[in-house]
Amino acid sequence: MNQISRRKFLSTVGIATSSILLNNCTSAPLSNEPFQINTRASISDIPEVQSVRLGIIPSLEVASLLVAKNKKFFAKYGMTDVELVPFQSWQEVCDRTEFGTELGASNDGIDGGHFYSPLPELLNEGIINRYTRKTAMYVLMRLHTHGGYIVVSNRLKPLGIQIKRETFSAFQEVAKLFGNSINCAIAETGSNHDLWLRYWLASINIIPKQNINILVIPSNEIVSQVQQKQADLLCLDSRTTLELIEANLVEPAISTQEIWHNYPGEIMAMRADWVDKYPVATQSLVKGIIEAQIWCDNPENAKELNNILAFSFTDSTNILSEPTKVFSQLFKNNPKRRIGTITKAPLSTPTNSPIKYWSNDGISVSYPYKSHDLWFLTEYQRWGLLPASFECKETIDAVNREDLWKNAAKAIGIPDTNIPSSPSRGIETFFDGSIFDPNNPEKYLSKMLSTNPRI
Repeated sequence: MNQISRRKFLSTVGIATSSILLNNCTSAPLSNEPFQINTRASISDIPEVQSVRLGIIPSLEVASLLVAKNKKFFAKYGMTDVELVPFQSWQEVCDRTEFGTELGASNDGIDGGHFYSPLPELLNEGIINRYTRKTAMYVLMRLHTHGGYIVVSNRLKPLGIQIKRETFSAFQEVAKLFGNSINCAIAETGSNHDLWLRYWLASINIIPKQNINILVIPSNEIVSQVQQKQADLLCLDSRTTLELIEANLVEPAISTQEIWHNYPGEIMAMRADWVDKYPVATQSLVKGIIEAQIWCDNPENAKELNNILAFSFTDSTNILSEPTKVFSQLFKNNPKRRIGTITKAPLSTPTNSPIKYWSNDGISVSYPYKSHDLWFLTEYQRWGLLPASFECKETIDAVNREDLWKNAAKAIGIPDTNIPSSPSRGIETFFDGSIFDPNNPEKYLSKMLSTNPRI
């Protein structure tokens, strides 16, 4: 089914129209009452295929995928041959997804897996992949919230990190006396870590690329580059961040959840052709991940979860002297912050907010809110990564399959009180007081561009 006809089909059957992207109602807080997962399966629940290849970036963010495989939640729902294929870059994940598995016939491609927003939308429109072909995609669920950090190198500790634009140039001159200029670093342009870093810099009146460089450094080179004083302000995935902390090269400065409490984390997405051909198998995958997310959030499973994560990464013992101890920090408290605050305003959210996979503060973590997809696309427009003419809402309606998440949740016994009632989480408030109203993204974009013009 081509791109245009697929959009028309969604509208015809009512998927897009029945879950209007931006309406005036928002989801009520979810119930915290315990519930029982339905363990019964009917003959209709048997998936059309039992195998699938899912790409992942090895990190704590994919804990639910690792747990679903390790604890056999995938197998419980009939997906007995789920292969989690590790990659070193998001570009490689996109390339392999575009290549696909020819519906199971190829060992080179993947059927979907772990992405950051808005990669599925960009793949869907053919503006991110190497060969510029449109690869129809579906977003199925979110994988986590919290767990991310902006960290600072030890070189900046004497400065107190009280950075703002009027003093930044002086700090840069001091830094040059001791080596290189102050630089930021991320692993890939456009990643969520890139967006968090840009947001924070702009909030303290430092314009990315104008006042400070943002270097793109592959994850496997980060440690050596920090050792050589090439980068001092970094926003990276949780695993790489913990490697730097364990090596005593950096300290946490501000957590992502302090910038945006209960922010939408990374996602599970799949090729639309695979989902359309194997709808029961797709539901089985979502069921297994949902059950794994609930398991991950149970404090009674914390120790086993730490062990699964620590030993899922085959090279972790070569990097971390105490892998289980280090990984556990994200599930109990944030690594202790021993340096001064780097924000210009008091923080209004708690700093000790562990990573969550299913729900937090009565808010669904797993459900893929369309309003969050809209924020990421709007932020891309803010930084010139997408044109202002990009059809955000139409693309989201074509790609976001929150209906599949709801069907899977209901099928395994998730009560209605734990299922969001609206595809919009409503107005979002950030640590600097900025407001994102999904009913009026233009206002947010206009304000951001007026105060911090993009370069």
